[in-house]
Amino acid sequence: MKNWMNNSRFMYIVMLSVAGVILCIFIGFNLYLDRWASGNDGSRTEDIAYTYHLAMISAVPSDAFWETMYGEAVRAGAEMEEPVYPEDFGAGLTEDYTAEELVRMAVAARVDGIVVEADMTEEMCDIIEEASKAHIPVVTLMDDAPDSPRISYVGANTYTMGEMYGREVLEAVPADGSSVAVLVPANEDNVNPSYVYSGISSAIAEASKNIDVFTVRTGEDRDFVSEETVRNLLLDEEKRPDVLVCLSAVDTISAYQCVRDYNLVGQVKIIGTYVSTEILEGIGNGVIQSTIVVDAREAGQRCIQAMSEYMAQRYTNEYFPLAVELINRDNVDEYIDGESGEQG
Repeated sequence: MKNWMNNSRFMYIVMLSVAGVILCIFIGFNLYLDRWASGNDGSRTEDIAYTYHLAMISAVPSDAFWETMYGEAVRAGAEMEEPVYPEDFGAGLTEDYTAEELVRMAVAARVDGIVVEADMTEEMCDIIEEASKAHIPVVTLMDDAPDSPRISYVGANTYTMGEMYGREVLEAVPADGSSVAVLVPANEDNVNPSYVYSGISSAIAEASKNIDVFTVRTGEDRDFVSEETVRNLLLDEEKRPDVLVCLSAVDTISAYQCVRDYNLVGQVKIIGTYVSTEILEGIGNGVIQSTIVVDAREAGQRCIQAMSEYMAQRYTNEYFPLAVELINRDNVDEYIDGESGEQG
């Protein structure tokens, strides 16, 4: 009898413990959902009931273009009739993952949509196919995969951008026989041709100048990889180019810092991408010749527009073009004033 009572008491305690654990999990999960609905980090003050959860994925999430674009996407998403919450997918993870891995994770998480800014490798196109089969729409940003089932492409005409870079190269090269290194933010396993690079080569070929143009892959993983690659290139006197064309903000800033730190100002000219305080400073002091800028805020707005239209009517435009501008010594002060105004 006593053993039976002891066993009953033990079972009662176990059941209470299990119920307590379940209650804690339930409360914790609801707190997580509340934080997700208010902006994921609890920082949003307004009470927004988000309708859709969007995974935004970049191969270079620390890039200044991505950070500005994502901030605008968050703002635009909150203002939609059916609010969209864009998550900087993978930003809170302790380990580094490739863009392909992050897209697979987003598909497994059953998000409502995916925006991806990365090289459209064969693997990436296959994953977009997987997302489509799972009824998850994908928008590609800045690099397109027209043969994939992505619903829309948001970006500039990359070949036209390449021609702009090419014209800047022709102004920068000191003479025939000069060399130009195009820094491509891609890993070695990406063998896709770059339309930007094709545009650069075409513009130079039309000028009939004897200029050696070659690519250097700086990786799409982290800032220090870019800086190390640029430093090694510039410190090798035999391979050191006369002009560096940087196709990302990360590479532009790395090139600016290295040229300045190793006293190569005047020996190596830089043509950059995007705009930041450091890049504007570099143009102002003559270290960076110019930079080509795609409007990151417009990109964020168009990504949300494309996804919202598709969610509402299962259709959206296949292409959302973005404006492209050139910043050089002639107009840099306008942008410096604009940056100061925003910070103020």
